[in-house]
Amino acid sequence: MYERIADALREQIVSGALAPGDRLPSQEALTDQYDVSRIVAREALDLLENEGLIDRTKRLGAFVRRYQPLVRRSEQHYRTNPGAPFAEEAFAADRIPRYGHETYPDRAGGDIAARLKIPVGADVMRTDYVSYANDEPTMLTHSYEPLERTKGTIIERPEEGPLMTAGLVDRFTAIDLRPTRVVERLRSRMPRPSETEVLRLRKGTPVVIIMRTTYSNDIPVETADILLDAHRFELEYVLTVDPLP
Repeated sequence: MYERIADALREQIVSGALAPGDRLPSQEALTDQYDVSRIVAREALDLLENEGLIDRTKRLGAFVRRYQPLVRRSEQHYRTNPGAPFAEEAFAADRIPRYGHETYPDRAGGDIAARLKIPVGADVMRTDYVSYANDEPTMLTHSYEPLERTKGTIIERPEEGPLMTAGLVDRFTAIDLRPTRVVERLRSRMPRPSETEVLRLRKGTPVVIIMRTTYSNDIPVETADILLDAHRFELEYVLTVDPLP
């Protein structure tokens, strides 16, 4: 029975009869309307919350979740003089952007080493970023650059020096390792507790993970795990089709 109640409410949400921010009937109202117990009514709301369709607040009730995503346009991030792509995406969604970061030497684990084609335990420079829109955390980025290629150069620490505001293309071009391709592989999963805490994720919200590797010809020069709050982002990829010869 709780699935039937959830189906009816879901249809109202999807059709727009219940708009973002609208309050749903209370558990008491659902109990009376469908002649069910409070447990059944609560299970129906639990189902919708786990699907990410509603938010619930103690003493206020359940509300249709607002969906106002940022659009991440991949092609904007990998070009010469990229500007500030995340900031542009935030401004386009009427949000104010900012980000924090921490850079420190690290050792490559198995997965990172395989992506960068370096030995396990090799020295890398790691930078952890948290990106915010309207002071709400929306994205985590863990970037790794092999120190065998950057140590002693002007880009050894990504957020320091004359190229601190430059993108990947310009930074590695400066040390004669101009990127020639970027590979992004996507997957999704439910967040880990630490990710839920940092991103302040609501119940029922998965993360999208972009596993990025940047190459200069066949040499990997950087790899990153980019974790996005799936409720706050849409991803856009533009693929060019070669013209007929």
